[in-house]
Amino acid sequence: MKSNIFILFILASFFTFQSCSKDDPTPEVDQEEVSAATLTFTEVEAEKHDDHYHYHEIANPEIEKVEFTGEKFLPPVGAHVHLEVGKSYKFELMVKDFAGRESQQTFIDRADQHFAFLLGAPAGTLAAEYSDKTADGKAANVGITGYITVLKASDSFTFRYLMRHLNPGVKNTINPKTDIFNPDFNKFGGANDLDLKVEFHLVAEGHEGH
Repeated sequence: MKSNIFILFILASFFTFQSCSKDDPTPEVDQEEVSAATLTFTEVEAEKHDDHYHYHEIANPEIEKVEFTGEKFLPPVGAHVHLEVGKSYKFELMVKDFAGRESQQTFIDRADQHFAFLLGAPAGTLAAEYSDKTADGKAANVGITGYITVLKASDSFTFRYLMRHLNPGVKNTINPKTDIFNPDFNKFGGANDLDLKVEFHLVAEGHEGH
């Protein structure tokens, strides 16, 4: 009799653990198992159309690229990104897994549970929108690719690219236009897949040096 009670207790504990675990998101890409991440900012031309913009490639664009490596995904010592007021930049995230294979597509494949927050910029200095698409051509609103426009200059600050792995259903509560810069990202339940930080400086036209 005692052995039967013990077996029932073990089974109950197992199913309780399973029911709790399946709803708790775990990072999609463990930073400790990824070899590198790269953020690239490429200057583009922004063309206004009513209430939105079209972006076009330009000849000889300004390109800023930052690689994040090591256990803590740190940028190179002294890494410093300059973006110029009045200009727009296409940004792209590339992530490599432990075997050196690109793996950022994982976030798009599970777009309903991923959203990147762009944090740290002083209010009113940046505008941003995401451009990534799902396999069927619909807006993914994840933040693997997108566009940043510099509205005004600022002192240096720590720019933070944070890819959030969201609990089921949470993505529907995020406004992809107004929540990109939302510092209160923790209210959107989930875990962080990537947390990349680098120094930014938004400069006036003609600024020289890094």
